[in-house]
Amino acid sequence: MENLYNRRKIADEVYFTSVTDKKFKVNKISITFITGLSDKVSENAIIPRMLVKCNENLDTMAKLNRRLSELYSADLSWSVNPWGDYQLLQLGANVLDNRYALDKEDLLRETLDIFLDCLFKPYFEDGFFPKQSFEIEKQNQKDDNDAEINDKTRYAYLRAFEGTFRDEPAAIRWGGTNEQVDAVSDSDAIAAYKRMISEMRAEIICVGESDFSGIAEIFAEAFSKIVRRPEKLADVIVSEPKAEPLRITETLDVEQSKLVMFFKSADGYRERYPLFLMQSLYGGTESSKLFSNVREKMSLCYYCYSRMGYEKGYISAECGVEEANLEKAEKECLNQLAEIANGNFTDDEVEKVRLYMINNIRSVRDTLYGIGSVCLSDILSPRWAASVDEHIARLNAVTREQIIEAAKSMRLDTVYILRSDKEADPE
Repeated sequence: MENLYNRRKIADEVYFTSVTDKKFKVNKISITFITGLSDKVSENAIIPRMLVKCNENLDTMAKLNRRLSELYSADLSWSVNPWGDYQLLQLGANVLDNRYALDKEDLLRETLDIFLDCLFKPYFEDGFFPKQSFEIEKQNQKDDNDAEINDKTRYAYLRAFEGTFRDEPAAIRWGGTNEQVDAVSDSDAIAAYKRMISEMRAEIICVGESDFSGIAEIFAEAFSKIVRRPEKLADVIVSEPKAEPLRITETLDVEQSKLVMFFKSADGYRERYPLFLMQSLYGGTESSKLFSNVREKMSLCYYCYSRMGYEKGYISAECGVEEANLEKAEKECLNQLAEIANGNFTDDEVEKVRLYMINNIRSVRDTLYGIGSVCLSDILSPRWAASVDEHIARLNAVTREQIIEAAKSMRLDTVYILRSDKEADPE
């Protein structure tokens, strides 16, 4: 997969990328529609769910699943995710490569036909998505929303994220609120589907054993029948840290308190590979500063790690902590970042983290999903490397001085504390 940019434009703001890797016996086709996060997120999020259920030619889930089973258990999938200030709506299909078909069937083409029918010929009843299925998928979306809230580690992260990027599109939840989902009407869903097909930028990515010859032309023909009016995507906002850190505190019925701290790069610092290596050294591995010191040596928390969102220019520090240790844990998370900024780390620590990251990058080659995800990340982030070997070369080129500079660029932006009412009130 050394050249991930076998990518070309096949329609107005529609692009086709293919990666052939002969070690796989399966092919994956995906299409990702990209739009700005907005008040339309809830209606947008329901559309991929609806499209993989049936189509005009296979008008029930039973018929669709039966036909997919006949194609050696081919399958369709969907996902909706945020990325920076964007919402990504994805449909996918997996199918065994034609070489393994017992009767020389064209499995790829037959699965693609079903995929395209789902995409361009969804099954409607009186001009709308089938009412019962539509209501089920609205409930499923609300269940997904509730799952994020019920997972208090995830909830704390999201609340801190919202505070960090308040007044920016990124602060909008990818699936909206339950109230917003309830408000999505039949006509809203149809409008969202038409908007997806005609207005959103689309990235088609095919990965697998096939060379995918002719597939781009088939997609191009399908899109040629659509009047495209692509929206102009605004650049992802990379905002400066707040002049004074925002502090948010909530108290809920949880077993342990949560501490989440967000840091942003200041003064426009955007050196990707030094930032990634610095963040991993800070809290991205079991040999990191946060894990080794805050959790293991000082026993201040049950878990302690960081994550990074380069597209928005942030890193986080996240802890599950007893009420009595909240202040100490916050102070020590700040101190461990300062330690890196002051150069108080060894070359051995850096090399452990570097090797960990390189192994993760190499593991991308092991799955169709991994390769496809890296392709999409590369497309969305033009300054990212164009191959696994280039990723590794750029990581290996990061110096100690660059890691220090990356850490020095970080400023505390938001502190979120979720207090446990059990710990706060022992009675």
